[in-house]
Amino acid sequence: MSKEHHIEVNLKCSYRTLNELSPLTKRVWVVFHGYGQLTEYFLKKFEILDASTNFILAPQGLSKFYLQNHQRVGATWMTKEDRLTEIENQQRYLGAVIQKEIDGFDGEVVLFGFSQGVATMGRFATFSKMNFDHMVLWAGSFPHDLEKEDLKHWPEEYRISYFSGHDDPYIKEGLIETQERRMEELTGKKVNAHFFEGKHEIIPELLLRI
Repeated sequence: MSKEHHIEVNLKCSYRTLNELSPLTKRVWVVFHGYGQLTEYFLKKFEILDASTNFILAPQGLSKFYLQNHQRVGATWMTKEDRLTEIENQQRYLGAVIQKEIDGFDGEVVLFGFSQGVATMGRFATFSKMNFDHMVLWAGSFPHDLEKEDLKHWPEEYRISYFSGHDDPYIKEGLIETQERRMEELTGKKVNAHFFEGKHEIIPELLLRI
């Protein structure tokens, strides 16, 4: 019978940034892409934001794979295979990226998750104990395995927003209402829900409302 083992190694992992972090920076966005995406293209959605005052930090899902046509590459944050190990690796990586890029920043911090990235964002906010001012869930679900007690280290003052397209094929009927109730029960805060005409996508113009 085979037996699974684990070994710790040092790995080099990539991430991307948009704009420069400077004394003029008022807001830092930590953005988590969706399933099958790469940060190079994901960040294009955020080019609409004022470059002088917004710094966008985009970690990259650690598992890359060829998309269906084998012409482009995508990435995923995790799968159900060896799930807990993948989550642990993910959190170590994210913590290192944050420490390197924005440690000590005292302006507004926005955590933004799209699709699969919402769950990654939720776990990171919980395990990292990082301060943030605004959490944005865009067309995705908060991790089902996190409870109210897990969120006790979240900052006292922050906002939560949820965005979804009316024609999103991945959003089952009733899911948004369920997500709203769950987030309000977990955090004790009102979720600001926004709906737009569209599918499973980010509308750049709506980022200006955040």
